[in-house]
Amino acid sequence: MIATRRRQRGQSLISMMIGLVISLITIAAMLTLYKTMVGVSNEASVAARRDGQMAAGLLAAQMELQSAGFGVDSTVPLDERLYISNSGKQVAWLYNDGSRRCAGLWVDGNGLYRLPPKAGCASASGATWSASERIPMALMPTAADGSLITFSGEQGGASVAGYAFSREEASRACLPYMQQDLSGTPASTAQWVALTNATGTERLFSICLPNLTVVSASPPAV
Repeated sequence: MIATRRRQRGQSLISMMIGLVISLITIAAMLTLYKTMVGVSNEASVAARRDGQMAAGLLAAQMELQSAGFGVDSTVPLDERLYISNSGKQVAWLYNDGSRRCAGLWVDGNGLYRLPPKAGCASASGATWSASERIPMALMPTAADGSLITFSGEQGGASVAGYAFSREEASRACLPYMQQDLSGTPASTAQWVALTNATGTERLFSICLPNLTVVSASPPAV
């Protein structure tokens, strides 16, 4: 009696190895995708937190600047009421809330800082603060080793490195309504303070300072 030859059934070792390789490739692809998604999410979280802190810091800085020249006679020279120094990194101003005080702001690659008021200050141009006196308002995010975190492709407030304060004259249109009276002769000119990059193409903020009007030699053209 001749035994009937039966066909082999089940899986061979080769097919099992092929299936294992395909599974490993799939798992590796999924892990790579997960790593990418987690990295993007983490960077977005850091960027969002940084943007919120920067927005709050810039708003607070503009509110601080509004005190520039308050209570100080307009005949006092402008450089004694508002002074920009250290290549635009520092802006200081004089105000009088019962006694003369000087306050200021400082900006560098690490962030934006508040310079606390100093009593008995005679002139903004003579006001100085040490590095230890600077109060952080908006700091750039740092890695665990202390290095600044950079975000590729971002512009604007992604980094305040290279930004500086500048002073500009402006029309009276930025002043409160009663200060826009053009009947006075000579006319007064308003002052702006802006925080811009080195080329002036990007501006984080610019603000009109109504307490810092300057008497012009002649009224503005209408």
